[in-house]
Amino acid sequence: MRRLVLALLVLAVVPALAADLYAIQGDMLYWADGDTGEWEPLSDTWSGAELMVALDGELFVIQGDVLYVVDPYDGSWEALSETWSGTTALCAGNGWLYACQGGVIYEIDPVDGSWYEVAGYYEGTRFLEYSGGALMVIQDDVLYRTDPVSGDYSPLPSTYAGTTAAAATPDYFFVIQGDVLYKVDPYTGDYEDLGGGYQGATEMTAKGNYVYCVWEDVLWKTDIWSGEYEGLSDTWQGTSALCAL
Repeated sequence: MRRLVLALLVLAVVPALAADLYAIQGDMLYWADGDTGEWEPLSDTWSGAELMVALDGELFVIQGDVLYVVDPYDGSWEALSETWSGTTALCAGNGWLYACQGGVIYEIDPVDGSWYEVAGYYEGTRFLEYSGGALMVIQDDVLYRTDPVSGDYSPLPSTYAGTTAAAATPDYFFVIQGDVLYKVDPYTGDYEDLGGGYQGATEMTAKGNYVYCVWEDVLWKTDIWSGEYEGLSDTWQGTSALCAL
């Protein structure tokens, strides 16, 4: 029993590992440290890519017509499937990728890029995330909790007009709306104001206890419990995609 208690104490004081952040800026894919903001380039040829997510230790990027799987260590890539031109939103959860294109949400196999339609009509969808075991769909300024298997959905309270960025962890959904960062319960839609100062931010991701966003050239890190924030590093102007692994 004494050894077990000691082991639990040791585990309790081990700090959480920093998130590995990935950003596309101009033509280049960068890695950045989620604690310090230190960065290094991984690979180029990513000009125009605006959709990137992490799933099961890999990165997935839609650029033009093609969905790519990208190695997070060296930036090498492989094309998975085509016909993704016009995709407006991309997220990952429960072992799948989800993309919205032309009023349809597709469930995508991350192994070979094959896809299946999620039941429902999603024209007007601007943001798509996976949280609380469901898809969080912002469609025509309304947030819907959507079952990716059946397509069954329920609208959650409040309006999401003016939303410029969204992100999610398994437990919470986050949006920047106007000047303010909100933390949203993905089951009830109840929300908490985490503070202002984010006007115009469009690139955001979340991992563990932190939300990361690019605002006015700076990579910011915000505590999801207290709302306290700090600037990690600058030179991020022109970032078109951001995700955490």
